[in-house]
Amino acid sequence: MHQSIFFKKMRTYFIRTGLAAAFLVSFTGTAAAQDEGHRWTANVGAGFTPLVGALDKRLDNGWNISFGGGYYFTKHFSLGAQVMYNGLGVSKGVLQELAVPDGNAHVWAITVEPRLDFGPRHKFTPYIVGGVGYYRRVVEFTQPSVAAVTVFDPFFGFFPALIPADVVIGKVIRDGVGGNGGFGFQVPVGHTGVKIFTEARFHYSNGGGIPTRMIPFTIGVRY
Repeated sequence: MHQSIFFKKMRTYFIRTGLAAAFLVSFTGTAAAQDEGHRWTANVGAGFTPLVGALDKRLDNGWNISFGGGYYFTKHFSLGAQVMYNGLGVSKGVLQELAVPDGNAHVWAITVEPRLDFGPRHKFTPYIVGGVGYYRRVVEFTQPSVAAVTVFDPFFGFFPALIPADVVIGKVIRDGVGGNGGFGFQVPVGHTGVKIFTEARFHYSNGGGIPTRMIPFTIGVRY
């Protein structure tokens, strides 16, 4: 059951990411037409998040969504801030060990990040990027329940009803300072100023007895 809930949540966030990306492309196309030499940059992306290390035995791989912005000090160097959310699952072994029906997990990261763009190579630009900031890992254990809500029907009007819901029966939170580093490349979309990028980074945060280690793969748009 927890796998079904996980995939439903993943589908919802990817739809939201797609809408955000479409809006950003529309906005940046107008902005680029107004200012070819803009120094400010913004990005939004989503992708797959595999876990590594001891945490891989406790939690399940998941997905990520991120957004941020920055400023180009030179043609090749920019400094910005990034917010990333990683939706994860809890392994069946942990659920059985703790005798709980279900669970979920997520990791927030808010980081300051320098990025170094290299010269264009055959219409794409490689870059290296790193970051340091605040990481927050949350694991929730849940059990199925029902919630009372008021619904509306054109024939019957308003009436109370019960819908499936999850009740949190336990929560573990780990906070800490962490960092990341990786590489990627970006490809321009015509002459709009918009670029499609893809990147992979290694993230580490030593919050709690088991550090957070993950390697999110992200694809998105940047201008």
